[in-house]
Amino acid sequence: MNHVNINKKNDASGFNINSISGVLNVILTAFNIPAEPVTPLPPPLILVGAKLRPGLSASAIAARVITRQSEAGLPVGDVFADGPNTTEALLSITIEEIVNAILTEAKVEVVIPPGVSILTIGIGNLGAPIITQGASTSAGIGDGVIR
Repeated sequence: MNHVNINKKNDASGFNINSISGVLNVILTAFNIPAEPVTPLPPPLILVGAKLRPGLSASAIAARVITRQSEAGLPVGDVFADGPNTTEALLSITIEEIVNAILTEAKVEVVIPPGVSILTIGIGNLGAPIITQGASTSAGIGDGVIR
């Protein structure tokens, strides 16, 4: 007789979906908001501010972190007789990999909700369809996620 254990956790997700409380925990986890959302920036500020940003630089970030590591009680620079500081090298590699992942693998998804104003200009002839062009009269505000 084959015995199947139905109370086993799903190995892929770690969630037990074989009970009402397990299913409820999965649903509640999907709607769990870990922190208060940030206040959205005004669209004109985004339009101007985005062009002024320099972009991510792994070496600049690593340099700033390394100069501050003394705040955590860690030595800065070469460690006397031990040669190059391997902690700083590892930190630089870590930051390079994180920045590389953000720049090459992150996906930004934005949704602009319905209701953005559109100005249409139409030309119509007797009995012919009206041809229109649309242009947004204001910047749309969208909600997005980076994944």
